[in-house]
Amino acid sequence: MNVKTLTATILGNMPDIGKWQSDFLQENFDLQCKMRGRHNFLNMSRYSDLNEGTFHNNYDKDFNFFDFNLLLSEQYSSSERITAFDPSHISKSGKHTPGTGLYWSGCAGHNKWGLEIGGFASVDIVNNTAMHLEANQTLGQEEYPNLLVYYAALVCFHAEKLKKVSKYLAVDAYFSRFPFVEEVCATGLEIICRLRDDANLLYPYVGPHPKRQGAKTKYIGKFDPRNLDEAYFTCCVEEEDYRIFEATLYSVALKRYIRVAVMHVYNEDGSIKLHNIYFSTDLTLSGIDIYCYYKARYQIEFLYRDAKQYAGLEHCQSKSETKLHFHFNTALTTVSIAKAIYHLSQPIEQRNPFSMADIKTQYFNELMFDLIISKCGISPHEPKIISIKKNVLNFGKIRA
Repeated sequence: MNVKTLTATILGNMPDIGKWQSDFLQENFDLQCKMRGRHNFLNMSRYSDLNEGTFHNNYDKDFNFFDFNLLLSEQYSSSERITAFDPSHISKSGKHTPGTGLYWSGCAGHNKWGLEIGGFASVDIVNNTAMHLEANQTLGQEEYPNLLVYYAALVCFHAEKLKKVSKYLAVDAYFSRFPFVEEVCATGLEIICRLRDDANLLYPYVGPHPKRQGAKTKYIGKFDPRNLDEAYFTCCVEEEDYRIFEATLYSVALKRYIRVAVMHVYNEDGSIKLHNIYFSTDLTLSGIDIYCYYKARYQIEFLYRDAKQYAGLEHCQSKSETKLHFHFNTALTTVSIAKAIYHLSQPIEQRNPFSMADIKTQYFNELMFDLIISKCGISPHEPKIISIKKNVLNFGKIRA
């Protein structure tokens, strides 16, 4: 199966897609894997029979990327999935593109000028990989008190669709704040996140309440992450160099009870080297699941990395909101399609690490091979041509 075949299969299950748009999408996703250089409309036309205006026009049309990617992830992912949300900085020069401003860049470690997208992904726990769902450009945030409230509104807008994947939403430690947690949990989603190392947590009082005036005792003491109360914490994972403990505590900052998983990493002498605190708003979730789900959240970062390096996520030169949205989602969806065909379709025991670089190399080699064969007037079905094609396609791969 190739990119065009898989794209046609998924689009066949989307009844609102017309033939012209279906043909363009098949060509477009296939093209993203073949081309080299910048992924802009002019360069796309150089590698395709379609002209530059065709790309301009079709990138200005609406397409339901979420439904497309949901169908793709359901076909190639296991049943144990969570959703992940993470903003990502997009480099962009100039000041006339909607949404440009200063946004946090994790790679640079400071705010940078450009654009920002908030991406959702379906994270497969069994296969330990992420499949793109939809990315939205950060726009209109000035209507909200701060970015955190804007992100919460964005998650709430997609909440019903996200529940089709999982009720769990994994986010990084930046989102472990009351406005975000309160708004998102009101939709029925459960958050998995990490807390500050000095998080203010309280042990709930579980003893008898004496008869006296005033309110009943609710809390008995403050949580110390390096000196856990064995009456509340139980060890759920015990390895040579680390342990994970679980308990239900009250978070002062979040104003609610949460399920906490505390990870202790030990030195050779048995002393605690460092500790991490993870939590879930689902009080029934085990500590090991909280840790594993949060750890799997990092797969969305690799999705952004591959899209930026190999699918031209940052290459769009348009100033149109619609075209930018189409471009961002095309780049991220291309990585998911390639991952489905060349990684997830193989038995798990036979898989090599996923390499978008190798897939791009293979598709470019195939493009040049077919072009030379056709220009020379040689039949591609000749036995000698068929026998050498595989070697040509693997030329230059990291894992040949």
